[in-house]
Amino acid sequence: MVELRQDPVEAVRHFSRFFTGKVGVLKERLLDSDFTPPEARVIFELGHHDGMTARDLAELLGLDPGYLSRLLGGLKRKGLVSHRVSERDRRRQLLSLTESGVAALETLEARSRAEIGEVLEPLPPAKQRDLVDSLQAAERLLRGMASPSVPVIRPHRIGELSWILSRQATLYAEEYGWDGAFELTLLKIGREFLESYNPDDDCLWIAEHEGRIAGSAAVVRDGDTTARLRIVYVEPWARGLGLGHKLVGACIDFARNRGYGDMVLSTFSVLTAARRVYQAAGFSLERSEDMEIYGQALTEQHWRRDLA
Repeated sequence: MVELRQDPVEAVRHFSRFFTGKVGVLKERLLDSDFTPPEARVIFELGHHDGMTARDLAELLGLDPGYLSRLLGGLKRKGLVSHRVSERDRRRQLLSLTESGVAALETLEARSRAEIGEVLEPLPPAKQRDLVDSLQAAERLLRGMASPSVPVIRPHRIGELSWILSRQATLYAEEYGWDGAFELTLLKIGREFLESYNPDDDCLWIAEHEGRIAGSAAVVRDGDTTARLRIVYVEPWARGLGLGHKLVGACIDFARNRGYGDMVLSTFSVLTAARRVYQAAGFSLERSEDMEIYGQALTEQHWRRDLA
């Protein structure tokens, strides 16, 4: 396998060969249709850009004007493309799809979705999300838009708690093999949070990055002067951005400002990344206990730190 860090040019060429073969782009007729790949691309662009001239289309697709003219001529003879004179500038010939062209576009798009769906079908949902994230990152890089945006830590909004609990249950099942009992625990935590929520005592912080929820952490009252840290998680695609530290830091600041004297939390030894965050935030391990839970043999740990 070609490694990008060793030779970027060869890595891109390798992936291009792999992907074009995977989706059948090099077939003489695209998607088992009557169209060659260039013809199908012309149909697609005309279906999604109204009022284009042949020159506009040639620039968009990077095609030789003479070659594009021949493509358009063939599509016009098939009754798929028509042209009209621009009302604003009668020197401009505007291209558009005919009704038959629109029908051809709909067929191509349906077959394309089906073909890509077959490629993605073996991947579980989490892996599909990882793939989409990687593709979007690659597009931003190639478009020269790779300047990183700054993650935002903000209070939760209605509906987000349920989404977060679902995501954490799914992630821990995928990453650690935890069973449905963990989801039940999360649902109980969520219900308790909603039923006893008091903005003076409790908070749920959301990490948001590029418009997507990237993680969470909550503070709830656990005694007269004790706050408890709960619902801490970070999405796999957002790890490495320091969000765990930022979320826990926001919770500590909230608890201190609300007059809590100390903060406690419970976690498991297998969650090594989370434990590093807690240690860095000043928590100390007070006790541990082995147990059979969530379909696993786990060691539960209880941590604490002063807020004074």
